Amino acid sequence: MLKASVRWMIRIAPVFYMIIVWIQSSKFNPSQIEHVFYNLDYKVILLIGTTLELGHLIQFGILYLLLIAAFLTFGDLTKRKERTALIIAITYSFIDETHQYFVPYRSFSIIDMVKNLIGIWFMWWLVRKTYSKGESRLGGLFRGITKMSQNKPAQL
Repeated sequence: MLKASVRWMIRIAPVFYMIIVWIQSSKFNPSQIEHVFYNLDYKVILLIGTTLELGHLIQFGILYLLLIAAFLTFGDLTKRKERTALIIAITYSFIDETHQYFVPYRSFSIIDMVKNLIGIWFMWWLVRKTYSKGESRLGGLFRGITKMSQNKPAQL
């Protein structure tokens, strides 16, 4: 019973994550935090700005990882599952950027799309490198999800 509920939580995690991304894209107004920077050293401002820009890479990389985890609840990692996760993550990235065009204080940005794609690509590369490796923690986590999906009874 526990395994089935964990599988379902992993399967719906990407949907909840996409909802959170959508809400964050709708609500975040960069000008609301602008006053915080007035008395800060430029190095701190640069660090904060860099962190916010890296958010694109991280945000959509996480989406790709959640999609892969959800697909692994149905069995081994295949090229078809990888392709499908890539298509969904890239499409959602585009949808989110387009959505921001219609939010008054946000904008559509090709540069942001490129950052999103880099984050997705990096996680695709990381999954490909680690899934079949025995010593990798990330690969071990993903292989554990795959084993959980196989419903094999424990050996006595």
